[in-house]
Amino acid sequence: MTRVLFVEDEPWGVNAYFPALRRSHIICDLAESYQQAVECLNKQKYDFICLDIMFSSGKINRKPFEQREAGLKLLQDIRDGQIRNCAKDIKTIVLTAVPSHQIEEKIKNLNVLRYFKKPVSYDEVVGTFRHLAASY
Repeated sequence: MTRVLFVEDEPWGVNAYFPALRRSHIICDLAESYQQAVECLNKQKYDFICLDIMFSSGKINRKPFEQREAGLKLLQDIRDGQIRNCAKDIKTIVLTAVPSHQIEEKIKNLNVLRYFKKPVSYDEVVGTFRHLAASY
């Protein structure tokens, strides 16, 4: 089975996808903050992650960081190998409503598979996950 970690501080924004993905044998976990995401990635191997850009900032080494760029920080830490037990090249899909072109370019430079801007078609998102899962 394929396992995906959704990092989203507004669960209602992604929970709608879970039943369809589970029917496709995709296990869905949810982290609502940077810290929860790191804990999940340290404990469990994921085949891919679905990342929002803006979510709870949490603390890194006791230093708060900008909530607006929490997803960028998490992905940068993953790509830099700062998250133990998480592959630096984990397949990543971004699903966000953040309208910043600057952040979008930074994220795309971190090798994401898809960058969805909300609102986005339910079928397009579910289809992307199903296609990824079929490649395993």
